[in-house]
Amino acid sequence: MGLAGAVGARSGTDEHGLADSVAAQEKARAAALEHADVAALERILADDLTYVHASGKTDTKTSFMAAIRSQALHYVSWQSKAMHVCVLGSAAAAIDGEYLVRVTDRRVKPDAFNVNIFFLGVYVNRDGRWQMVAWQSTLDVALSLLS
Repeated sequence: MGLAGAVGARSGTDEHGLADSVAAQEKARAAALEHADVAALERILADDLTYVHASGKTDTKTSFMAAIRSQALHYVSWQSKAMHVCVLGSAAAAIDGEYLVRVTDRRVKPDAFNVNIFFLGVYVNRDGRWQMVAWQSTLDVALSLLS
């Protein structure tokens, strides 16, 4: 299921356009991660990002981008299973949902593995564009294959 089909604006129809913009930015982030598109990630991720992986590993934007650049962290695929956008005025939005991710994170283990995650993310509107400032994911142990 693509993100566009899974988006639900929880704050009312008058904010649906903002919710669609946030959802589009999240879709762009997932695509940038799959393609290791560093330039796109530099735009989408805020300089003050806090990124907590399902493994418990915590990154800043600097450490996250360094791991992607060095290929220590490589996302093979991001499959959206569900996503909701909660618009908080015109300056912030929270997203939550579920992804199936295939990743190689040599900082955690040497081989690629699949994880099913539940997530919570925060985007802020800065200079007319949505940037991610926080990400927290939790492993769904019932569906994740960590072997």
